[in-house]
Amino acid sequence: MKIQIQNFFKGNYHTFYTKYLPNAKQIGGDEYQALCPFHEDSKPSFNFNNATGAYYCHGCGKKGDFIHFYAKLHGLNTKSDFGKILKGIASDFGISIEEQKTHIVKTYDYTNETGTLLFQVCRMDPKDFRQRHRNGNGWIWNLKDVRRVIYNLPAVLKASGVFIVEGEKDCDNLSALGLTATCNPMGAGKWLDEYSESLRGKDVVLLPDNDNRGREHMVKVGQSLQGLAKSIKWLDLPDLPSRGDVSDFLSKFDDKVDAQERLAILIAGAEIYNPPKQVSVDDIIIDASSFIQLDIPERKALLHPWLKESAMILGVGDRGCGKSFFALGICDAVTKESSFGAWECKRSVPSLFLDGEMTTQDVADRIKGLRLDTARQNPLYVYSDAYANQHGLPRAHLANESWRVKMKSILIAKHVKLWVIDNLASLASGLDENSKKEWDPINQWLLELRFAGITTLMLHHTGKSGTQRGTSAREDNIDISFTLKRPSDYTPEDGAKFIVHFTKARVSTKDLQLIADTQFKLLEDETGVYSWDFGDVRKENRLAVLEMISEGMDQKTICDTLGLSKGYVSKVKKKLLDDGHISKKGEITQSGFSVLHGL
Repeated sequence: MKIQIQNFFKGNYHTFYTKYLPNAKQIGGDEYQALCPFHEDSKPSFNFNNATGAYYCHGCGKKGDFIHFYAKLHGLNTKSDFGKILKGIASDFGISIEEQKTHIVKTYDYTNETGTLLFQVCRMDPKDFRQRHRNGNGWIWNLKDVRRVIYNLPAVLKASGVFIVEGEKDCDNLSALGLTATCNPMGAGKWLDEYSESLRGKDVVLLPDNDNRGREHMVKVGQSLQGLAKSIKWLDLPDLPSRGDVSDFLSKFDDKVDAQERLAILIAGAEIYNPPKQVSVDDIIIDASSFIQLDIPERKALLHPWLKESAMILGVGDRGCGKSFFALGICDAVTKESSFGAWECKRSVPSLFLDGEMTTQDVADRIKGLRLDTARQNPLYVYSDAYANQHGLPRAHLANESWRVKMKSILIAKHVKLWVIDNLASLASGLDENSKKEWDPINQWLLELRFAGITTLMLHHTGKSGTQRGTSAREDNIDISFTLKRPSDYTPEDGAKFIVHFTKARVSTKDLQLIADTQFKLLEDETGVYSWDFGDVRKENRLAVLEMISEGMDQKTICDTLGLSKGYVSKVKKKLLDDGHISKKGEITQSGFSVLHGL
């Protein structure tokens, strides 16, 4: 029944939600927004995804799938009222339901130390797992008030060595080889510390499934066994498919003896596993003197001195000023371990550029023009939202919690340490830009990335004031912020030409000159290949002022021509006077003439 209903709405969940939320509006791609029905909501804070059916309210924090939404809306329980929920949805949308009978495929007995049945885990068809325990001649389908134990408990207690796997089928397949194996009921993530006592003094081998969930589960098991088991080994079985397990490994052998011998060789070669210590809040609250003695890895610079590991950075600029080119230039330098402008790459890391607005062809043209396809120290990944959408994937959106979770896992899996979000207007569309509340979930996620050692560079458009558009809450946790400004002599023919002006930067005093206003210009040769030209704006301004003084221009004319303030020009003239390039009368000296003409 559930599958039939899911198939009915597949990729078209706005049909479901708009029946109950008629005010819902599309805010970009597959993202929709509406007033939340679960709390008093005057500004739409409820988001749902047309492709996945997932929802999240930025106001009250409620989240789930469309089934959970229906249950919450009608005051039903997703566990005890599950059948009622499905029938209700089917009735509301006229979905013809064919009752699909479930039946037991296999039962797994969990017994106490003497072999007395405590409960069963039942493998069902359609695939599902359910637990039940005896009630006289019948069954009760839950484990309420039932003692929980590990699988094969009597055999485990007799054995000196035990394999721990994720499921009962794996246990049985190992038992068929004459080996002792166990698991906990209800799958990954359900290991209880009380299970570990049964493994005290034993040699334990952990065999995780080949996925993140399986490995995380075995880490928890290992932590629970630390100090109890005689020894713990961790064995990642070779050549497993994604989500594969020991049963997949054993299926490759026609002969049981061969399988057993191969396992024995792998176990002999496996190293002793020392699980990471389970840490509590109490453990991490320490006095200041102990804190400074911690072995804290140095926070390294990617581009010295401003682009560092574990940073949150905001770059803003007018539309079309060259933000994307600038960010791609940064990624290029960091992945090639080369300098960008005056900034030296101190550490090369894998990087990812997420584009939310360009066409696939435009992205490809920039890759070719900047020669981003050439050899480099670390990979430069490109995530084009247009390309993803062409392949039927939902639009990338920072407000989509499921997308954020997936994106974080991708960044970690690919070992990305720097990524660019280009840009907030496209990738956080539909949000109230002036609402701190709507930005908060995204900000918390960006902090998670920071704590995971990932640097995020966000690009955004400037507002009328020349600063970033929207809520100032975006800058609450920012390490670095900069603005790309067009120079006073800019013309449309200049293309990507801008001045990088840092508005917030945490750098040492001795490095301040490295983040002085710097002008970048993207040059293109006759073959369509780009290169960067850059220069110190202050130095160029001093030369320009000196040249105009030599031509006899007054201060007002200099200010108007160069677009500089009277105060700035006065400081430049004082510097020129101190350096002996102009006289006290404001006339150029021989020294100034030599500087101006490079003599």
